[in-house]
Amino acid sequence: MAGTDIRVLDATVAYRDVKLESPLTISGGSITHFTVAEVDVEVVNRSGARGTGHGESVLSVPWAWPGSALSVGERDAVLRGFVRHYAQHAARLDPADPIAIWGHLATSTEDSRAALQAVAHERVPELGIALALGAVDNALHDAWGNAAGQNVFEMYTADHLADDLRAHGLPGCYPGDGVEPSPRQSLPVQHVVGISDPLTSAAAGDGSTALADWMVQEGVDRLKVKVAGADPAVDAQRISDIYRIARSHGFSPQLAVDPNEGYPDAIVAGTMLDELSASDPEAAATVQYLEQPISRSVVVDPDQMRYLSEQVPTIMDEGFTSLARLPQLRAEGWSGVVIKASKGQTPAVIAAAVARHLGLFVTVQDLTATGGAYLHSARIASVLRVSVPQLEYNSRQYAPADNDGLRRMLPKLAHVKDGQVRMDGLDGAGLYGATSSRTS
Repeated sequence: MAGTDIRVLDATVAYRDVKLESPLTISGGSITHFTVAEVDVEVVNRSGARGTGHGESVLSVPWAWPGSALSVGERDAVLRGFVRHYAQHAARLDPADPIAIWGHLATSTEDSRAALQAVAHERVPELGIALALGAVDNALHDAWGNAAGQNVFEMYTADHLADDLRAHGLPGCYPGDGVEPSPRQSLPVQHVVGISDPLTSAAAGDGSTALADWMVQEGVDRLKVKVAGADPAVDAQRISDIYRIARSHGFSPQLAVDPNEGYPDAIVAGTMLDELSASDPEAAATVQYLEQPISRSVVVDPDQMRYLSEQVPTIMDEGFTSLARLPQLRAEGWSGVVIKASKGQTPAVIAAAVARHLGLFVTVQDLTATGGAYLHSARIASVLRVSVPQLEYNSRQYAPADNDGLRRMLPKLAHVKDGQVRMDGLDGAGLYGATSSRTS
């Protein structure tokens, strides 16, 4: 029991509809719009101090809940219902730290979840539920820090938390073990190249910007390449083409490859890497990691996954919905995990700490995060211990209008210069370190 434990006095939920200016195509389909869940809470801590908190999460339906008989709109409505449910339930709990509250919400609301599942007439994927809970969790962490007048990343210690990481096999360790002692003040921007994105000006249509133009204008050289997974040879050629475009403009790119569950198994994913190594070994050498190459629902063959991970770090993304998986990842053949702000601050800080102690590969990635969701993503990318420090910032490509408020409030974080953004002034209280986390 700590004086900084919080009780929720009030919780409100709102939603922001974001329309993409150009589609982001991944193996699961084209994303043209999405919902940002916005949660605001008012809390009081055991010491009597009050504070407010704001949390956001991108409810990206095609990514989190693909392959459904329901329409995108119907699935979106179900996820919105989960956000409301978690916000209302949080307001009924006794005082605790936000990690303990997250644990309660994640494990003790099965009856209510069953009712929401029934509305959907099918099982809601754990990934979708994680995004819904993430918005509430993020708001609670922000309020916790604001009520205490402290930066939350300095509070993940025995002084403020009820439990250590013994539930994850690390007694005596705390989530603060995954926090950098000196946050990064600048972050290289990772530019996303969607499956259908044009690579050259000649291939770009009206209103679209080619990869080559982005690189010249902003100096970005960290590229996340989306591939379809339908044909390993086609994917390998796409990666090579992107690498060669970058080299032709004087850049030495660092690549990540993201099939978004596109390959049927690890063997086919390995075939893509073999094709790339054979056809363009120079490009293959710049691939830093491979994200979630196979479906989250596939039971992996550890030997096949291990072979893949030995070629390039292979990390779990869509499949990472339970912290209990972390100690098992190496045995299953995975190299590590992706941390996403939209899944919640609690899983992010715990995953970073556990990954550090277990020697797992970890990187921060995000969805098309805009406004406060992007600010949160930038914060964890700058503060957590990760294997590849960089910031995925694809909202400037696909939904720039939703960052208008951010550009006014934090221009150095919104504008990319020499391939980077800056974190100047983000060292205050709460989750965001800013006077206000609202950018809209």
